[in-house]
Amino acid sequence: MIEKNNIEILIPTLNEEGNIEETISNLKERGYNNITIIDDNSSDNTVKISREMGCKVIENLTRVRLGFGKSLIKAFELSSSDYCCIFDGDNSFDPDSLNIMKNKINENFDFVFCSRYKDNNTSEDDTVVRKLGNYFFTNFVNILFKINTTDVLFLYVISKRENFLTLKLNSHDFGICTEILLKSYLNFNCAEVLSLERKRKFGKSKVNAVYDGFKILMNILHYYIKSFSNKKLI
Repeated sequence: MIEKNNIEILIPTLNEEGNIEETISNLKERGYNNITIIDDNSSDNTVKISREMGCKVIENLTRVRLGFGKSLIKAFELSSSDYCCIFDGDNSFDPDSLNIMKNKINENFDFVFCSRYKDNNTSEDDTVVRKLGNYFFTNFVNILFKINTTDVLFLYVISKRENFLTLKLNSHDFGICTEILLKSYLNFNCAEVLSLERKRKFGKSKVNAVYDGFKILMNILHYYIKSFSNKKLI
């Protein structure tokens, strides 16, 4: 049976000093103390706060930012834990969902994804553009790949570290959201649970709806062409 300390909470950050303390506190209050911050050159006090709160911190010591996806890939490679869970540093993810995800893993699912829209729910942090974009991408992915998900862009997911490594991830940006989901659903036993998203209190989202949306679309088409050509995605 998976225990809380077996799960390493991976939090990619970029200038989240207004949110990171509450994010970490909420996790620790629920018994999730194995927390790693993967910081991508924050210019504020994100790293300082995280260290003071007892978190392991992986810093990008180069001048060039790694990007969201590459930060996660680096974290999977450096992790020494049995399980990894991707969590957001803006305090929008519901930490109470972790127990539900853990229980699903104990039911022998390989990956457990959270969804903001399961059972017709909504997200407090949505804009009209983001909601429409996610609706389009989710239906597009379901049709192309014949899978059944309600939220293709919400990267709140748990699995064994070795499973993440098996995916052979290569997206350096937000395209990793769809890369993880597609490769997982097409190669592993996956489950989806509801997790309501809260509105971020401080700072702005790092996602550019138009720019990142276009790259995600290209990413989806890339994997569809590979699968259509009978090539393995991993």
